[in-house]
Amino acid sequence: MDYGHAFRRIFHLCGPFVLVYYLMPNGFLGISRNGWVLLSLTGLIILEAIRLSTGRVFFGLRDYEAGQLSAYAWGGIGVTIALLLFPMPFVICAVAGLSWADPLIGEMRKKKMMNHYPALPLGVYFSIVTICLLIFSDMKLIPVLILGVVGSMTAIAIEKPKWPIDDDFLMLVVPLVAITLVYDYLNIAGLII
Repeated sequence: MDYGHAFRRIFHLCGPFVLVYYLMPNGFLGISRNGWVLLSLTGLIILEAIRLSTGRVFFGLRDYEAGQLSAYAWGGIGVTIALLLFPMPFVICAVAGLSWADPLIGEMRKKKMMNHYPALPLGVYFSIVTICLLIFSDMKLIPVLILGVVGSMTAIAIEKPKWPIDDDFLMLVVPLVAITLVYDYLNIAGLII
């Protein structure tokens, strides 16, 4: 059994735990919520700099990450951007979507089940966005469905190509930008009431 692989999958699936940010009291131990996010990112960057300077690959990392920014670092940067710049309902959608759809795609590749790609991950991501928006926003059903389509299509489209930036960042930030832009357009057009 590949324990590093299992660790990566479990770590991904537990991604929504970062949303505890929204439950933290502001000023916890004298530091604002945003301050905690920035402190966490600073710690992550310091650890990543140490890791890169030594060329080590810690447990859970892939061998090719020895000389480049790790997926965990990219994910941490993406989570920081998400929490500090985007509305809570959209962040919840994107974090849950990344946490559950990305490992699903990875397992589909590993188990040679790509005949279900992209339909299955699109459906999963769409369901996550739709359910999260229905629970955590006051939007009507039609805008929720539109944002579900936009979020799922951008997340799955950005995951497949190989980019110099890890998909743990891209599958978080790109759908957030797309959902926010479409939401703003729908709002300006008077379609969100």
